Amino acid sequence: MRKKNKDNSIEPTKTNLSAGSKDVIETKEEKLTQTAAPRKSTSISSSCHISGDLTLDDDIQIFGHVKGSIRSNNGVVTIQKEGVVEGEIYAQTISINGKMKGLCVSEDLDILENGQLDGICQTKNLTIKKGGVFTGTSERTDKKIQLSDVKNKPDVVKLETPTVSAQ
Repeated sequence: MRKKNKDNSIEPTKTNLSAGSKDVIETKEEKLTQTAAPRKSTSISSSCHISGDLTLDDDIQIFGHVKGSIRSNNGVVTIQKEGVVEGEIYAQTISINGKMKGLCVSEDLDILENGQLDGICQTKNLTIKKGGVFTGTSERTDKKIQLSDVKNKPDVVKLETPTVSAQ
């Protein structure tokens, strides 16, 4: 229960739950700290071109161009409609609505309406929406993505397209 002051502000009040139990005081600050913390997200803008490896603990949204590996411990890697990634992605969840060329290792992989994956995917759950394109090989794995899979760089699969010369 709360009481209002003359100036309409609310004061915390003591509530006796039962005989012999401790008094409980609930303040507004305590209620705010009990809610779950919002997820953190990193964005790579459409004007940004990155060459190198990215390692993070949270979500990432890619609107620009990344050439290298992306490793997210507990987050979602999202390639937006105008985004392009060339390399490797290791994450719990990968969502592709732009272009990806390379290796995707995840528990859940979603290729959305505008998404294109050209390469290899190792995943437990693969979803391809109408309009999405997947060219390459897929390996179903029931193995959960471990933190060590993300932190330690496994053997890199090098994708090469055979060249054909006309004579």
